[in-house]
Amino acid sequence: MSEITYDYSELHRQYRPQGSVLATTAFLAMVACILNTALPEIEILLTGGRCPIPIAAIKIAGFGLLTIMTLAYGRLDLSGFPTGMWLVAMTFLFLDFPYLWLSQGKEPADLLFDYNAYYCPLILAPLACAFTGRLSDKSATRILVSIFLVCAVIGWAQVIFQAKVVPLVSSDGNFRIYASWWSPEGGGRTMRAFSMFGSSLEYGSFVTLFAGIGIGMCGRPKEWIKGVSLYLFAAASCYSTLTRTAFLLFIFVTIAAVIFTFGRSPRRMTWQPLIGLVVALVIAFGGIGQKVSEARTLTDTGSLDLRVLQWGTYGEQLLRSTLPQQLFGLGFCQAEKPLIIPVDDVKIGNAYSILVDNMYLALTLHIGLVGMVIIVGLFWAMWRRLRIETIKRPTPLLIGIASFCSTVFLDNMFNISPAIYGFWFLIAIMILQRDTEADVESLSVRQPHPAPAL
Repeated sequence: MSEITYDYSELHRQYRPQGSVLATTAFLAMVACILNTALPEIEILLTGGRCPIPIAAIKIAGFGLLTIMTLAYGRLDLSGFPTGMWLVAMTFLFLDFPYLWLSQGKEPADLLFDYNAYYCPLILAPLACAFTGRLSDKSATRILVSIFLVCAVIGWAQVIFQAKVVPLVSSDGNFRIYASWWSPEGGGRTMRAFSMFGSSLEYGSFVTLFAGIGIGMCGRPKEWIKGVSLYLFAAASCYSTLTRTAFLLFIFVTIAAVIFTFGRSPRRMTWQPLIGLVVALVIAFGGIGQKVSEARTLTDTGSLDLRVLQWGTYGEQLLRSTLPQQLFGLGFCQAEKPLIIPVDDVKIGNAYSILVDNMYLALTLHIGLVGMVIIVGLFWAMWRRLRIETIKRPTPLLIGIASFCSTVFLDNMFNISPAIYGFWFLIAIMILQRDTEADVESLSVRQPHPAPAL
Protein backbone atom coordinates (compact mmCIF):
# COMPACT_ATOMS: atom_id res chain seq x y z
CA MET A 1 0.00 0.00 0.00
CA SER A 2 1.44 3.40 -0.97
CA GLU A 3 1.54 6.09 1.66
CA ILE A 4 1.72 9.83 1.09
CA THR A 5 2.90 12.20 3.81
CA TYR A 6 3.06 15.97 3.71
CA ASP A 7 5.97 18.13 4.78
CA TYR A 8 4.53 20.96 6.89
CA SER A 9 7.89 22.16 8.23
CA GLU A 10 7.87 25.31 6.10
CA LEU A 11 4.42 26.33 7.28
CA HIS A 12 5.35 25.46 10.85
CA ARG A 13 8.32 27.80 10.66
CA GLN A 14 6.09 30.52 9.17
CA TYR A 15 3.41 30.43 11.85
CA ARG A 16 5.32 29.58 15.01
CA PRO A 17 6.03 32.64 17.21
CA GLN A 18 9.46 31.56 18.45
CA GLY A 19 12.64 32.98 17.10
CA SER A 20 11.32 36.07 15.29
CA VAL A 21 14.12 38.59 15.54
CA LEU A 22 12.04 41.40 14.04
CA ALA A 23 9.14 40.80 16.42
CA THR A 24 11.45 40.67 19.43
CA THR A 25 13.12 43.91 18.32
CA ALA A 26 9.73 45.63 17.97
CA PHE A 27 8.73 44.31 21.39
CA LEU A 28 11.90 45.69 23.00
CA ALA A 29 11.29 49.06 21.32
CA MET A 30 7.85 49.28 22.96
CA VAL A 31 9.30 48.26 26.34
CA ALA A 32 11.92 51.00 25.97
CA CYS A 33 9.11 53.53 25.47
CA ILE A 34 7.48 52.36 28.72
CA LEU A 35 10.78 52.63 30.61
CA ASN A 36 11.03 56.15 29.23
CA THR A 37 13.90 57.34 31.42
CA ALA A 38 16.10 54.23 31.27
CA LEU A 39 17.79 54.95 27.94
CA PRO A 40 18.53 58.64 28.72
CA GLU A 41 20.06 57.55 32.04
CA ILE A 42 22.24 55.03 30.21
CA GLU A 43 23.23 57.77 27.76
CA ILE A 44 24.31 59.99 30.66
CA LEU A 45 26.44 57.21 32.14
CA LEU A 46 28.09 56.44 28.80
CA THR A 47 28.74 60.04 27.71
CA GLY A 48 29.85 61.48 31.02
CA GLY A 49 26.75 63.52 31.73
CA ARG A 50 25.20 64.34 28.34
CA CYS A 51 21.95 63.07 26.82
CA PRO A 52 22.43 63.51 23.07
CA ILE A 53 19.20 61.64 22.20
CA PRO A 54 16.20 63.01 24.17
CA ILE A 55 13.19 60.94 25.24
CA ALA A 56 10.91 62.21 22.44
CA ALA A 57 13.49 61.21 19.82
CA ILE A 58 13.75 57.73 21.35
CA LYS A 59 9.99 57.26 21.11
CA ILE A 60 9.91 58.49 17.51
CA ALA A 61 12.82 56.20 16.62
CA GLY A 62 11.03 53.26 18.23
CA PHE A 63 7.91 53.80 16.17
CA GLY A 64 9.99 54.44 13.06
CA LEU A 65 11.59 51.05 13.59
CA LEU A 66 8.15 49.53 14.14
CA THR A 67 6.93 51.05 10.85
CA ILE A 68 9.91 49.73 8.88
CA MET A 69 9.48 46.23 10.28
CA THR A 70 5.74 46.33 9.59
CA LEU A 71 6.52 47.10 5.94
CA ALA A 72 8.99 44.21 5.95
CA TYR A 73 6.28 41.79 7.08
CA GLY A 74 3.71 43.30 4.73
CA ARG A 75 0.68 41.96 6.57
CA LEU A 76 -1.61 43.36 9.29
CA ASP A 77 -3.78 40.94 11.25
CA LEU A 78 -6.57 43.23 12.54
CA SER A 79 -8.76 40.41 13.88
CA GLY A 80 -8.04 41.33 17.51
CA PHE A 81 -8.00 45.10 17.01
CA PRO A 82 -10.87 47.60 17.61
CA THR A 83 -10.58 49.02 14.09
CA GLY A 84 -13.88 50.91 14.00
CA MET A 85 -13.35 52.92 17.18
CA TRP A 86 -9.73 53.54 16.23
CA LEU A 87 -10.80 55.06 12.90
CA VAL A 88 -13.27 57.35 14.69
CA ALA A 89 -10.56 58.52 17.13
CA MET A 90 -7.94 59.08 14.43
CA THR A 91 -10.40 60.99 12.24
CA PHE A 92 -11.17 63.34 15.11
CA LEU A 93 -7.49 63.90 15.96
CA PHE A 94 -6.76 64.60 12.28
CA LEU A 95 -9.58 67.15 12.01
CA ASP A 96 -8.88 68.77 15.39
CA PHE A 97 -5.25 69.47 14.47
CA PRO A 98 -6.04 72.38 12.07
CA TYR A 99 -8.64 73.71 14.54
CA LEU A 100 -6.05 73.96 17.32
CA TRP A 101 -3.52 75.41 14.89
CA LEU A 102 -5.66 78.04 13.19
CA SER A 103 -8.26 78.82 15.87
CA GLN A 104 -6.25 78.44 19.10
CA GLY A 105 -2.92 79.72 17.80
CA LYS A 106 -0.94 76.58 18.56
CA GLU A 107 2.22 76.07 16.54
CA PRO A 108 2.26 72.87 14.44
CA ALA A 109 5.53 71.78 16.06
CA ASP A 110 3.98 72.15 19.53
CA LEU A 111 0.92 70.21 18.44
CA LEU A 112 3.07 67.38 17.10
CA PHE A 113 4.94 67.33 20.42
CA ASP A 114 1.63 67.16 22.32
CA TYR A 115 0.22 64.43 20.06
CA ASN A 116 3.42 62.47 20.56
CA ALA A 117 3.12 62.78 24.34
CA TYR A 118 -0.55 61.80 24.65
CA TYR A 119 -1.58 59.76 21.62
CA CYS A 120 1.51 58.33 19.87
CA PRO A 121 0.93 54.62 20.73
CA LEU A 122 -2.80 55.00 20.03
CA ILE A 123 -2.17 56.51 16.60
CA LEU A 124 0.31 53.81 15.56
CA ALA A 125 -1.36 50.88 17.34
CA PRO A 126 -2.37 48.98 14.15
CA LEU A 127 1.31 48.55 13.28
CA ALA A 128 1.63 46.10 16.17
CA CYS A 129 -0.86 43.83 14.41
CA ALA A 130 1.87 42.90 11.92
CA PHE A 131 3.60 41.01 14.72
CA THR A 132 0.58 39.11 16.04
CA GLY A 133 1.53 35.46 16.46
CA ARG A 134 5.20 36.11 15.73
CA LEU A 135 6.41 36.67 19.30
CA SER A 136 6.72 33.90 21.85
CA ASP A 137 4.67 34.60 24.96
CA LYS A 138 7.19 32.67 27.02
CA SER A 139 10.16 34.67 25.73
CA ALA A 140 8.31 37.96 26.24
CA THR A 141 7.47 36.96 29.82
CA ARG A 142 11.10 36.10 30.59
CA ILE A 143 12.33 39.40 29.16
CA LEU A 144 9.78 41.47 31.09
CA VAL A 145 10.33 39.65 34.39
CA SER A 146 14.10 40.10 34.02
CA ILE A 147 13.61 43.84 33.40
CA PHE A 148 11.30 44.04 36.42
CA LEU A 149 13.90 42.37 38.66
CA VAL A 150 16.55 44.88 37.56
CA CYS A 151 14.16 47.79 38.18
CA ALA A 152 13.21 46.39 41.58
CA VAL A 153 16.86 46.06 42.65
CA ILE A 154 17.46 49.71 41.72
CA GLY A 155 14.27 50.77 43.51
CA TRP A 156 15.20 48.96 46.70
CA ALA A 157 18.74 50.41 46.54
CA GLN A 158 17.20 53.90 46.44
CA VAL A 159 15.15 53.15 49.54
CA ILE A 160 17.84 51.32 51.52
CA PHE A 161 20.69 53.74 50.80
CA GLN A 162 18.47 56.84 50.50
CA ALA A 163 20.34 57.74 47.32
CA LYS A 164 19.19 58.44 43.80
CA VAL A 165 21.39 55.60 42.35
CA VAL A 166 20.59 56.65 38.76
CA PRO A 167 21.41 60.04 37.14
CA LEU A 168 18.51 62.48 37.23
CA VAL A 169 19.76 65.36 35.08
CA SER A 170 21.96 65.76 32.00
CA SER A 171 24.52 68.50 31.55
CA ASP A 172 23.09 69.52 28.15
CA GLY A 173 19.53 70.09 29.48
CA ASN A 174 17.89 67.36 27.38
CA PHE A 175 16.89 65.27 30.38
CA ARG A 176 15.73 66.02 33.91
CA ILE A 177 13.57 64.24 36.45
CA TYR A 178 13.21 64.72 40.20
CA ALA A 179 13.75 62.28 43.01
CA SER A 180 10.49 61.25 44.69
CA TRP A 181 10.36 62.23 48.36
CA TRP A 182 7.85 61.49 51.09
CA SER A 183 7.69 63.64 54.20
CA PRO A 184 6.63 61.52 57.21
CA GLU A 185 5.15 62.78 60.45
CA GLY A 186 7.77 64.47 62.60
CA GLY A 187 9.62 66.15 59.74
CA GLY A 188 12.42 65.05 57.47
CA ARG A 189 12.22 63.46 54.06
CA THR A 190 12.35 59.85 52.93
CA MET A 191 13.29 58.86 49.40
CA ARG A 192 10.70 56.68 47.73
CA ALA A 193 11.59 54.06 45.13
CA PHE A 194 11.21 55.34 41.57
CA SER A 195 13.79 53.05 39.90
CA MET A 196 14.32 54.00 36.23
CA PHE A 197 11.03 55.89 35.88
CA GLY A 198 10.00 59.51 36.01
CA SER A 199 8.16 59.15 39.32
CA SER A 200 7.22 56.71 42.05
CA LEU A 201 3.71 56.43 40.62
CA GLU A 202 5.03 55.39 37.19
CA TYR A 203 7.26 52.78 38.80
CA GLY A 204 4.49 51.60 41.12
CA SER A 205 2.03 51.10 38.25
CA PHE A 206 4.69 49.15 36.35
CA VAL A 207 5.20 46.88 39.36
CA THR A 208 1.49 46.04 39.67
CA LEU A 209 1.51 44.33 36.28
CA PHE A 210 3.94 41.72 37.59
CA ALA A 211 1.64 40.98 40.50
CA GLY A 212 -0.92 40.02 37.86
CA ILE A 213 1.64 37.84 36.05
CA GLY A 214 2.46 36.12 39.34
CA ILE A 215 -1.20 35.29 39.98
CA GLY A 216 -1.49 34.04 36.40
CA MET A 217 1.41 31.66 37.06
CA CYS A 218 -0.43 30.33 40.12
CA GLY A 219 -3.09 28.96 37.78
CA ARG A 220 -0.53 26.51 36.37
CA PRO A 221 0.37 23.54 38.61
CA LYS A 222 4.11 23.61 37.85
CA GLU A 223 4.51 27.39 38.17
CA TRP A 224 2.65 28.29 41.36
CA ILE A 225 5.81 28.54 43.48
CA LYS A 226 7.34 31.01 41.02
CA GLY A 227 4.00 32.81 40.83
CA VAL A 228 3.68 33.27 44.59
CA SER A 229 7.29 34.46 44.83
CA LEU A 230 6.82 36.96 42.00
CA TYR A 231 3.58 38.26 43.50
CA LEU A 232 5.07 38.77 46.98
CA PHE A 233 8.15 40.49 45.58
CA ALA A 234 5.94 42.76 43.46
CA ALA A 235 3.87 43.58 46.57
CA ALA A 236 6.99 44.54 48.53
CA SER A 237 8.33 46.59 45.61
CA CYS A 238 5.00 48.38 45.29
CA TYR A 239 5.14 49.30 48.98
CA SER A 240 8.64 50.74 48.49
CA THR A 241 7.10 53.49 46.32
CA LEU A 242 5.04 54.79 49.29
CA THR A 243 2.45 55.90 46.72
CA ARG A 244 -1.22 55.46 47.61
CA THR A 245 -2.44 55.41 44.03
CA ALA A 246 -0.01 52.56 43.33
CA PHE A 247 -1.40 50.68 46.35
CA LEU A 248 -4.94 51.11 45.03
CA LEU A 249 -3.89 49.92 41.57
CA PHE A 250 -2.20 46.90 43.15
CA ILE A 251 -5.46 45.90 44.87
CA PHE A 252 -7.47 46.20 41.67
CA VAL A 253 -4.86 44.33 39.61
CA THR A 254 -4.87 41.54 42.21
CA ILE A 255 -8.67 41.22 42.06
CA ALA A 256 -8.65 41.25 38.25
CA ALA A 257 -5.87 38.67 37.98
CA VAL A 258 -7.58 36.30 40.44
CA ILE A 259 -10.83 36.53 38.45
CA PHE A 260 -9.06 36.04 35.11
CA THR A 261 -7.08 33.07 36.45
CA PHE A 262 -9.64 31.19 38.51
CA GLY A 263 -12.99 32.55 37.28
CA ARG A 264 -15.16 30.54 34.91
CA SER A 265 -17.85 32.93 33.71
CA PRO A 266 -17.29 34.05 30.08
CA ARG A 267 -18.58 37.52 31.02
CA ARG A 268 -16.19 37.99 33.93
CA MET A 269 -14.34 41.26 34.31
CA THR A 270 -16.58 43.11 31.84
CA TRP A 271 -17.25 46.12 34.07
CA GLN A 272 -14.04 46.25 36.15
CA PRO A 273 -12.69 49.48 34.54
CA LEU A 274 -15.97 51.30 35.24
CA ILE A 275 -16.02 50.01 38.82
CA GLY A 276 -12.51 51.43 39.20
CA LEU A 277 -13.71 54.78 37.85
CA VAL A 278 -16.57 54.86 40.39
CA VAL A 279 -14.13 54.08 43.21
CA ALA A 280 -11.82 56.88 42.01
CA LEU A 281 -14.72 59.35 41.93
CA VAL A 282 -15.74 58.37 45.47
CA ILE A 283 -12.17 58.82 46.70
CA ALA A 284 -11.76 62.18 44.97
CA PHE A 285 -15.14 63.73 45.78
CA GLY A 286 -16.72 61.54 48.46
CA GLY A 287 -15.35 63.33 51.53
CA ILE A 288 -12.54 60.86 52.19
CA GLY A 289 -10.39 63.64 53.60
CA GLN A 290 -12.72 64.07 56.59
CA LYS A 291 -12.63 60.36 57.41
CA VAL A 292 -8.90 59.74 57.71
CA SER A 293 -6.10 60.94 59.92
CA GLU A 294 -4.75 64.45 59.58
CA ALA A 295 -1.25 63.23 60.41
CA ARG A 296 1.41 63.13 57.72
CA THR A 297 1.18 59.38 57.19
CA LEU A 298 0.20 57.23 54.23
CA THR A 299 -3.43 57.99 55.08
CA ASP A 300 -2.88 61.74 54.80
CA THR A 301 -5.00 63.18 51.98
CA GLY A 302 -3.03 66.39 51.53
CA SER A 303 -1.87 65.51 48.01
CA LEU A 304 -5.44 64.54 47.03
CA ASP A 305 -6.79 67.85 48.36
CA LEU A 306 -4.12 69.69 46.35
CA ARG A 307 -5.10 67.77 43.22
CA VAL A 308 -8.76 68.70 43.66
CA LEU A 309 -7.80 72.37 44.03
CA GLN A 310 -5.71 72.15 40.86
CA TRP A 311 -8.59 70.52 39.00
CA GLY A 312 -10.81 73.39 40.12
CA THR A 313 -8.38 75.93 38.68
CA TYR A 314 -8.48 74.35 35.23
CA GLY A 315 -12.20 73.63 35.53
CA GLU A 316 -12.87 77.34 35.97
CA GLN A 317 -10.77 78.03 32.88
CA LEU A 318 -12.93 75.62 30.90
CA LEU A 319 -16.15 77.19 32.20
CA ARG A 320 -14.96 80.61 31.05
CA SER A 321 -14.09 79.29 27.56
CA THR A 322 -16.28 79.51 24.49
CA LEU A 323 -18.49 76.61 23.40
CA PRO A 324 -16.17 75.58 20.50
CA GLN A 325 -13.22 75.57 22.93
CA GLN A 326 -15.14 73.41 25.39
CA LEU A 327 -16.10 70.97 22.64
CA PHE A 328 -12.87 70.85 20.62
CA GLY A 329 -10.18 71.97 23.03
CA LEU A 330 -7.92 74.80 24.10
CA GLY A 331 -4.75 73.05 22.96
CA PHE A 332 -3.29 73.03 26.49
CA CYS A 333 -1.02 70.03 27.16
CA GLN A 334 0.71 69.26 30.47
CA ALA A 335 3.56 67.63 28.51
CA GLU A 336 4.83 71.16 27.86
CA LYS A 337 5.45 71.58 31.61
CA PRO A 338 7.55 69.54 34.08
CA LEU A 339 5.54 66.62 35.40
CA ILE A 340 7.03 66.78 38.91
CA ILE A 341 7.96 69.99 40.72
CA PRO A 342 10.12 69.55 43.85
CA VAL A 343 9.34 71.57 46.96
CA ASP A 344 12.28 73.94 46.54
CA ASP A 345 11.44 74.66 42.88
CA VAL A 346 7.68 75.17 43.14
CA LYS A 347 7.74 78.94 42.88
CA ILE A 348 8.62 80.51 39.58
CA GLY A 349 8.77 84.21 40.36
CA ASN A 350 5.53 84.86 42.26
CA ALA A 351 3.53 82.18 40.41
CA TYR A 352 2.95 78.51 41.02
CA SER A 353 3.16 75.74 38.46
CA ILE A 354 -0.22 73.99 38.67
CA LEU A 355 -0.45 70.47 37.27
CA VAL A 356 -3.55 68.78 35.88
CA ASP A 357 -2.90 65.15 36.97
CA ASN A 358 -6.25 63.96 35.61
CA MET A 359 -6.55 62.41 32.14
CA TYR A 360 -10.19 63.37 31.65
CA LEU A 361 -9.54 67.02 32.45
CA ALA A 362 -6.25 67.01 30.54
CA LEU A 363 -7.84 65.62 27.38
CA THR A 364 -10.72 68.09 27.65
CA LEU A 365 -8.26 70.96 27.93
CA HIS A 366 -6.33 69.64 24.95
CA ILE A 367 -8.94 68.35 22.47
CA GLY A 368 -12.25 69.24 24.13
CA LEU A 369 -15.16 67.26 25.54
CA VAL A 370 -15.80 65.55 22.20
CA GLY A 371 -12.19 64.41 21.92
CA MET A 372 -12.07 63.25 25.54
CA VAL A 373 -15.19 61.10 25.11
CA ILE A 374 -13.81 59.58 21.89
CA ILE A 375 -10.43 58.70 23.43
CA VAL A 376 -12.12 57.20 26.49
CA GLY A 377 -14.32 55.23 24.10
CA LEU A 378 -11.21 53.96 22.31
CA PHE A 379 -9.76 52.75 25.61
CA TRP A 380 -13.03 50.98 26.38
CA ALA A 381 -12.95 49.26 22.98
CA MET A 382 -9.31 48.25 23.54
CA TRP A 383 -10.21 46.86 26.95
CA ARG A 384 -13.09 44.81 25.53
CA ARG A 385 -10.83 43.20 22.92
CA LEU A 386 -8.09 42.52 25.46
CA ARG A 387 -10.54 40.97 27.93
CA ILE A 388 -11.94 38.60 25.29
CA GLU A 389 -8.48 37.52 24.13
CA THR A 390 -7.31 36.96 27.71
CA ILE A 391 -10.30 34.74 28.49
CA LYS A 392 -9.65 32.75 25.29
CA ARG A 393 -5.90 32.36 25.96
CA PRO A 394 -5.22 33.01 29.67
CA THR A 395 -1.42 33.02 29.68
CA PRO A 396 0.28 34.64 32.71
CA LEU A 397 1.55 37.56 30.62
CA LEU A 398 -1.83 38.29 29.05
CA ILE A 399 -3.46 38.03 32.48
CA GLY A 400 -0.93 40.52 33.85
CA ILE A 401 -1.39 43.02 31.01
CA ALA A 402 -5.19 42.72 31.00
CA SER A 403 -5.36 43.07 34.80
CA PHE A 404 -3.21 46.19 34.60
CA CYS A 405 -5.27 47.65 31.74
CA SER A 406 -8.44 47.12 33.79
CA THR A 407 -7.22 50.02 35.97
CA VAL A 408 -7.04 52.50 33.08
CA PHE A 409 -10.01 54.63 34.22
CA LEU A 410 -9.03 54.43 37.91
CA ASP A 411 -5.38 55.36 37.41
CA ASN A 412 -6.12 58.23 35.07
CA MET A 413 -8.36 59.94 37.61
CA PHE A 414 -5.11 60.84 39.45
CA ASN A 415 -2.64 60.70 36.60
CA ILE A 416 -2.20 61.35 32.88
CA SER A 417 -0.99 58.11 31.34
CA PRO A 418 -2.91 57.31 28.14
CA ALA A 419 0.39 56.58 26.39
CA ILE A 420 1.48 53.96 28.96
CA TYR A 421 -1.75 52.00 28.58
CA GLY A 422 -1.45 52.35 24.81
CA PHE A 423 2.03 50.82 24.86
CA TRP A 424 0.88 47.85 26.96
CA PHE A 425 -2.02 47.29 24.55
CA LEU A 426 0.49 47.20 21.68
CA ILE A 427 2.56 44.60 23.53
CA ALA A 428 -0.57 42.54 24.18
CA ILE A 429 -1.35 42.58 20.44
CA MET A 430 2.14 41.33 19.67
CA ILE A 431 1.92 38.30 21.97
CA LEU A 432 -1.56 37.23 20.83
CA GLN A 433 -1.59 33.99 18.87
CA ARG A 434 -3.27 33.78 15.50
CA ASP A 435 -6.66 32.11 15.45
CA THR A 436 -6.29 28.37 14.85
CA GLU A 437 -9.19 28.39 12.39
CA ALA A 438 -7.44 30.99 10.27
CA ASP A 439 -4.33 28.82 10.20
CA VAL A 440 -6.37 25.78 9.20
CA GLU A 441 -7.97 27.72 6.35
CA SER A 442 -4.57 28.83 5.12
CA LEU A 443 -3.37 25.24 5.19
CA SER A 444 -6.34 24.04 3.16
CA VAL A 445 -5.83 26.74 0.56
CA ARG A 446 -2.11 26.20 0.16
CA GLN A 447 -1.12 22.61 0.92
CA PRO A 448 2.54 21.79 0.47
CA HIS A 449 3.80 19.25 -1.99
CA PRO A 450 3.75 15.71 -0.66
CA ALA A 451 7.03 14.41 0.65
CA PRO A 452 8.01 10.87 -0.26
CA ALA A 453 7.36 8.32 2.47
CA LEU A 454 10.38 6.61 3.91
